[in-house]
Amino acid sequence: MIFAALSCKKDTKEIDSRERTPNKEVPSNSANSGNCYEANLEGNVIELQINYNAEDITGTLTYAFTGKAVTSGVFRGKLENNILIADYSYQSENETRERQIAFKMIDDHFVEGYGERMKNSTKFKDINKLEFNSNMPLKKVDCP
Repeated sequence: MIFAALSCKKDTKEIDSRERTPNKEVPSNSANSGNCYEANLEGNVIELQINYNAEDITGTLTYAFTGKAVTSGVFRGKLENNILIADYSYQSENETRERQIAFKMIDDHFVEGYGERMKNSTKFKDINKLEFNSNMPLKKVDCP
């Protein structure tokens, strides 16, 4: 499922699977007003923008790793006990794909969560068994 109405979403329709320089800015429809986080380790970039709504959390997420196609898309989920669990819909290699994502807020940054997926699924098998990798912490930055 693609979430079409995000007040500050980045335009994923203009993103294609061609490789780009990881630091290249992703096109935006409007000025962003959400909370933005970024990890940049040796040219490998993860950008996360979070918009807090009354019922859920929405936002955009981009992965730009050296030598790989950029993936960029939108997510919708919940933030409970400092853990964001969301359904992420993204463009990769000219296809729309989906998977569940997890990020944990530790102090003032987010770290990505990894775990076993259900058989034939993109959802985590057990959210309580996720491991959070702090190799690429996403630190708060000014939104573009």
